[in-house]
Amino acid sequence: MASVFSNATMTFIFQEKVTINNTEYGSRTEVKIGGINEVVQRVVNVPTSQVTLLNLGSSVGAGTMVTGNVQYARLTNLDNENWIRLTFVSGSSNQFDVKLDPEKSYVFSNAKISGSAAGDSFGSFVDFTSLKAIADSSAVDLEIFVASK
Repeated sequence: MASVFSNATMTFIFQEKVTINNTEYGSRTEVKIGGINEVVQRVVNVPTSQVTLLNLGSSVGAGTMVTGNVQYARLTNLDNENWIRLTFVSGSSNQFDVKLDPEKSYVFSNAKISGSAAGDSFGSFVDFTSLKAIADSSAVDLEIFVASK
């Protein structure tokens, strides 16, 4: 049986707009990514203990997407008071952490990360294999959107 499912083009738009002293500033950038055939979108309640949000690997599985197929990901903190610590972990123990403030988003377009101790020189990029999160002082709702080929 042949699949009737077809790939799609995803469009995302970044737009900034602010008016200061009657002068308008900002820009609009529209990006199209072809070949998208998998989308994950959900809201996760992140507790104050670390949880795994997403795994990347060489094949699809429960909660796992193919590393090289991820084209776009957005994580949005839906809370208006509490922040979330996002931790990108590679199989080789590299770790990259991001503080996601209330009502803010973090966007990435591939699985490449690098982490180093203060003062260390840059080594290389590696693929993260697991994305984890922990809320600061109270559970936080986090929206996850991932588009993949």
